[in-house]
Amino acid sequence: MERDELSPKVIATYQAVAELLKEGADLNALTVSEITARAGIGKGTVYEYFSNKEEILAGALFYETSEVCRSLYQSLKGKKSLYEKLEYIMIDMENHIQEVGCSFKPLHLMMDNSQISKRLRELFKKKMKDEMPLLVFFRQLIEDELDETTQISHDDLAYLMMDVISRMMGYAMYLKMEIFDKASDNSIMRMRLCRDICREVEDFK
Repeated sequence: MERDELSPKVIATYQAVAELLKEGADLNALTVSEITARAGIGKGTVYEYFSNKEEILAGALFYETSEVCRSLYQSLKGKKSLYEKLEYIMIDMENHIQEVGCSFKPLHLMMDNSQISKRLRELFKKKMKDEMPLLVFFRQLIEDELDETTQISHDDLAYLMMDVISRMMGYAMYLKMEIFDKASDNSIMRMRLCRDICREVEDFK
């Protein structure tokens, strides 16, 4: 996942959106004025780079997710096993629970019919199908674990990606929702999820 060359003002706009979301701003109620005020740029200036608010938000979510995935993947290079990598991801999720909400938000948004969701789908459609940051991240995680000699079909790889992502999203929900009777620490839940994912991947070796 290589960084695109972006204007400093575009990056500042994207970072402003991420900060506002982490502070609890409602994505649909967020205004361009609020975004540009946080970014420190004029409202008129932002329209030199974007057509509307939906384009700003879709770009910001894509950018933020890309940055989180890129940084996390680099951190995993020192981990030897898939279990260690998965555990590291989950601990990172626990330590950055607000960022988790932002990082997984594109997946949730693409499933409804809001204008932001439609713009997100348009943005991702313009890119290669496998370029969505979270999909690229988890696909690479799985491919790194499989032997070079492993012959895995497109459908099997898609299944493993779906399996890992769904479990991670479930864990994010577990961390954020108050309805769960959580233990004093999350080690048992992490252990079970890591173990089950590793078993699934191992079956395809």
